[in-house]
Amino acid sequence: MEDTQNCRNCDRVIDVPGQKFCPNCGQATPTRRIDWRFLGHELEHSVLHMNKGILYSLKQLMLRPGYFIHDYLDGKRVGIVKPMLLVVMMGAAATLIAHYLLGGDVMGSSFHQGLEAGTRLGGDPSDEVKAATAATAKLFTMAKDWINQHLALVTLLMIPVQAAGVKLAFRRFSDVSYPEWLVIGCFLNAQSFVLWSVFMPIQRVWSGAMSFAILLAIAYNLFSLMQFFKGYPRWKAGLRGLLGFAFFQVVMVIFTFFVMFVIGVLMGSGHVQIAN
Repeated sequence: MEDTQNCRNCDRVIDVPGQKFCPNCGQATPTRRIDWRFLGHELEHSVLHMNKGILYSLKQLMLRPGYFIHDYLDGKRVGIVKPMLLVVMMGAAATLIAHYLLGGDVMGSSFHQGLEAGTRLGGDPSDEVKAATAATAKLFTMAKDWINQHLALVTLLMIPVQAAGVKLAFRRFSDVSYPEWLVIGCFLNAQSFVLWSVFMPIQRVWSGAMSFAILLAIAYNLFSLMQFFKGYPRWKAGLRGLLGFAFFQVVMVIFTFFVMFVIGVLMGSGHVQIAN
């Protein structure tokens, strides 16, 4: 298999015997035969190095988040997993954990408690109110189930909205471009997925664990932004970040109700059925 005269990929003549890569196509030269040593080398570089990169990236993201994100935007990117890949991987991990520990429900379990509590505040509800509440709860259940099943996709779709909201809140910092805010959003969402994954096992013994985890993730995101804007008063950065996230939460609520509306339309046309 080895050929010290020509590149096996593009057939370019190798310049010197010790040349390791083809200057024309970049393939390794000479090309080695696939054996156990080759497979071991591929395993080490493709799997183990990726794992080291993930662990290192997550460690930095959780222990020094703002400084880590600032360094990444500043060009210090060796050994760091790309932000979009990181958020997809952590979203997939959170979805998998939720599937086995929470029946696939990441964040919607507290809605029914709140809905029931709100109904009870109005006294003994009438049959019409009970029917409307039950219909709304069923629609929300179907909407949140769809979101839970496509959590990584929904997160990616919402990151541009989140980035726009936070950029608007930090509009005086014009040196941070919108594409950079997208990167920041990827890191912050990956951070949230880590915290959610930690609290999912606790949800089985404490019903409020995921509600607490969501609030903790928002607080940790704000702390990350405070660290990111070095030299800027932290309380101002926190308030601006809170304003940006408030805008994002409003959009998420609108998105959820939009999904509910679509499901309602499909139900009305007979394309979707709700089991009693």
